Amino acid sequence: MLLSIRKASMTIDYKELFKVDNLNVNSGDRIGLVGANGCGKTSFLNAIYNEEFKSEQFYKSGLWAYFKQRDITKLKDLSGEEASRWNINYLIDRKDNSFSGGEEVRLRLMEAFNTPHDIIMLDEPTAHLDIDGISELKTRLYLENTFILVSHDRELLNEFCDRLWIIEDGKLIDFLGNYDDWIRERDINKLSELREYENAIEEKKRLLNIAKDQQIRAQRSQKKPKHLSKSEIKAREFGAVGKSIGGKEKSMSKAAKNTLKRIDRLGEIKKPSEDIRIKPDFSITDPPQNKIIIEIDDLSFSYGDTEIFSNASFALKRNTRTALLGVNGAGKTTLINLILNHHPDIRIVPKAKLGHFDQSFKNIDFNKSIIDNMRSVSIQKEHINRATLLRMGFSKDGLDKPARTLSGGELTKLSFAMLNVSDINVLLIDEPSNYLDINSYEAIESLLLDFEGTMLFCSHDGYFIDSIAEERWEIKNKKLFKL
Repeated sequence: MLLSIRKASMTIDYKELFKVDNLNVNSGDRIGLVGANGCGKTSFLNAIYNEEFKSEQFYKSGLWAYFKQRDITKLKDLSGEEASRWNINYLIDRKDNSFSGGEEVRLRLMEAFNTPHDIIMLDEPTAHLDIDGISELKTRLYLENTFILVSHDRELLNEFCDRLWIIEDGKLIDFLGNYDDWIRERDINKLSELREYENAIEEKKRLLNIAKDQQIRAQRSQKKPKHLSKSEIKAREFGAVGKSIGGKEKSMSKAAKNTLKRIDRLGEIKKPSEDIRIKPDFSITDPPQNKIIIEIDDLSFSYGDTEIFSNASFALKRNTRTALLGVNGAGKTTLINLILNHHPDIRIVPKAKLGHFDQSFKNIDFNKSIIDNMRSVSIQKEHINRATLLRMGFSKDGLDKPARTLSGGELTKLSFAMLNVSDINVLLIDEPSNYLDINSYEAIESLLLDFEGTMLFCSHDGYFIDSIAEERWEIKNKKLFKL
């Protein structure tokens, strides 16, 4: 056994993030650790690595390697053989540490995997990696026997993990299966909760009707028959077989009270949360009806002496979600910017209204509230603005918060929400995955799948691409190819 934790709590600054009941890690376990941003995943890995736990039992053995989200690369530890495996030989002689985000991640991953270990912990290893970098990471993960992987990359969680640790609602759940297995289980549980709710509502309605009927019958039994004299009524009260009029009334009232007690025992019946699927009225964006919305024919473009495109051609179909693929530096962002700037060699139909998502959040006024940012661009009704924000995971009571108080993931969701209610009918997206946890991914995917216009997006996230894309193009060797 490499790790055993029993009856522990994860606490930061005296605030309890979640509880751990009983966790074990054995050789051969391949575990994915998932949860919303800020739930304590990184802190949990640090506590394991540094053996800093408030717990009833903590046991750890073997050699541990740890790839952290942020660390300092030590060039002296690099080997030519390992650098070849990661396709980063060209970095070994670079002494000024002027690495891009993706290059730094590759260097640090190589160091972590090169450290002697029985188990390795990896905290968001796909951050800043392009498709080639992720492919190299996968190649190495196939060779690993035992690991704990923190990732929002659902493709990795599906392909490599046979067990999940899920942090939610203040506890850590140990689940046997991969991400898709967990989603199926979650959906089954949601359906079961909805059925239980519906059954409880029906039972409450049935009991209320019974109680109402019992109360009416009790009131009726109080009334003395008009056709009987007082002496006859008295004789019936004391001499008749069965219950008297007063006795019947008491019996009926008692039955009604007992039924009401059964209703009380049902408690408060809370309706399970449901996905909000209110959609904007897309017709008021006056969308173009042309078959091809954006067309490129023999595009050549250079930055100084660096050629990016050479006689490249491309066609973006109306109302189609198209993925633009390619390694870092291939020209994906450049192509999107050329479209946005209406390059003379790019034909865009007159009715196209371009909307753009990038990581700079230029469409957000940080001094305005969340809801006022929506109103500033929206052509939709107010209830659509609010429903869209709720769909993105914002709370009903928090819509007046200033945008400057939001996290990176929340800013991403607000930016998409604003684009969704604006007048745009063509959406250009440049790498939406940074800052997002899995719940945010799912919310944005749901929004984009309901978008009725034309979409061109760049992403390195295979699961996101598979969920959204109807067509795929790749930039390679300065050309555009339809896949």
